[in-house]
Amino acid sequence: MKIFLSFSVKTIKITSLFAFLFFYTIVFSQSETENEQLWIGYLTQSKISKNYSLWNDTHWVPDNFYIIRTGLTYHFDNKLKTTTTLGYALAWFYPMEGKETFKFEQRPWGQTTISHSSKSFNFFHRLRYEARFRSVIIANEKTSEYDFNFRFRYLFQAKLYFKNQPNSNRFYALVSDEIMFNSGDEITNGFRFDQNRIAIGLGYQTKNMTFQLAYMKQVILANTTDTHKVNHNLQFLVFHNFDFTKKQNP
Repeated sequence: MKIFLSFSVKTIKITSLFAFLFFYTIVFSQSETENEQLWIGYLTQSKISKNYSLWNDTHWVPDNFYIIRTGLTYHFDNKLKTTTTLGYALAWFYPMEGKETFKFEQRPWGQTTISHSSKSFNFFHRLRYEARFRSVIIANEKTSEYDFNFRFRYLFQAKLYFKNQPNSNRFYALVSDEIMFNSGDEITNGFRFDQNRIAIGLGYQTKNMTFQLAYMKQVILANTTDTHKVNHNLQFLVFHNFDFTKKQNP
């Protein structure tokens, strides 16, 4: 009975969370602009010792942005597979229509993740902090000045692994949602909703690689006005794990 009640409470919490996020996304869906985009990402984790690994990832959305991110990750010895990463990122944002100058961003960042499983499900949580130094562009020319603000991001992802599959090669379905908030002097009221990314898709996982294809709806609100837009993304991600601690055979 206790197990059933515990499972019911968890189910209600997860359902309520996604219902809230779905409603929040719908509220902002009547946008001034809507775009269809291709989103390609390559993410790696390279194990260099028992508790440390190197994080590297890059994402490209044609005519929107390109980002390179790197970091050092510490893996805690616990059941929740907790990790903490500190790193640095560089991003380039395509010029607005009629402009020619790319907007450059430097982004120190940090995150903590946990994951846990229940039967065929795997749940993943990520809390990320970003310090965003964004180049100031005046008269279509990049200056030496930067705007600055913080961004806080929370990602929840649930994977359902299909039954009767080997552990080394498995198909899965996924749903995820990431909500972001901006904070800083240039942000209205000092703290403001930035964007929401809700996704649904399929993936295939091998021993060292994962291939994931998803539809992601991205709702973005401007920093100082009520102007917002919706991006419909076809997202293809490749995850690649390396282990440099294994000894090479002679």
